[in-house]
Amino acid sequence: MRVMLKTLTGATMIISLAALVAEGAAQSLTIYEIQFTEDEDGDSYYNNTVVDCAGGICAGKYPGSRPRLILQDPNFPDGWGGIQVKDWTFGDLFDNVEIGDWVSLTNMLVEEFRGTTFLQWQTAYDPGFTIVSQNNPLPPYLPVSVSDIPAPVYDPNDDGWYVENHDAEPYESMRLIVWDVTVTALDLGKEADNYNLEDANGNSCWVADYMNVDVPPGDKYHPFVSMGQHFCAVSGVFEQYTRLTYGWDYYQLVTLSSEDLFLCGDLNHDGCVDHGDLGVLLADWGCTGGNCPGDCDGDGDTDHADLGIVLTQWGEGCP
Repeated sequence: MRVMLKTLTGATMIISLAALVAEGAAQSLTIYEIQFTEDEDGDSYYNNTVVDCAGGICAGKYPGSRPRLILQDPNFPDGWGGIQVKDWTFGDLFDNVEIGDWVSLTNMLVEEFRGTTFLQWQTAYDPGFTIVSQNNPLPPYLPVSVSDIPAPVYDPNDDGWYVENHDAEPYESMRLIVWDVTVTALDLGKEADNYNLEDANGNSCWVADYMNVDVPPGDKYHPFVSMGQHFCAVSGVFEQYTRLTYGWDYYQLVTLSSEDLFLCGDLNHDGCVDHGDLGVLLADWGCTGGNCPGDCDGDGDTDHADLGIVLTQWGEGCP
């Protein structure tokens, strides 16, 4: 189905996307519809247009220089289900939405900013929001392999770092998790605040902690992060950073708190494997089906194998 959209500059954009509403109608779109694209650069078909969004569950908040919400629609768990919303009023939206709220939005500008698709909350477009429901469980992290979100490669001819393709685009702004990884490099990326995670097969991906609420003031990494540190798992929100004029185009997994950095056996994320972690494991004993708080080895359940990891790591990181 071919649909024409009027951009904010008055130009006409023709796109092909199944099940879009007719031209000129008010568009209430899912996050999936806003994010899905076959554009080789990963740009949304709605870039530079104003739309209504059915929204999703607030899975994260980041104050930053422009406060932002991270929304995810659990109806699309495998891709194109997440989006970030920037609040240019510095609080009208950000201060009134809590983690776990399902929020829908009206009159939102869709904008590609440095590789990531954002919804921009700007007073010029008379935006609005509705808290549809509260206290929703957060969408579970989507398990991916490190090779699914690969680190960029260096191009000596252009003196820059670039992704080889944009196959990871469906994961943009979604909650992801990778398992069994080790920190093998620091001080990467445009701001020298990325670090490299490598799996047992030599595959690498880049991570940043700039949204992590547990990073001490003035530091760029969480205290758990150091060269050679092994993690049973690392989770976070996935985003792209592009500044082609500076030679940067890469994806990064962005952690939000200590809970995104899974030291083996440290189930309560306090940096020490002790009785507190044993309590978490026993309380979760027998959990199956994934998303188990006592799952150390990433096999989707809590059992004797996880107990073995806790006991093997006993005392690790403790004073």
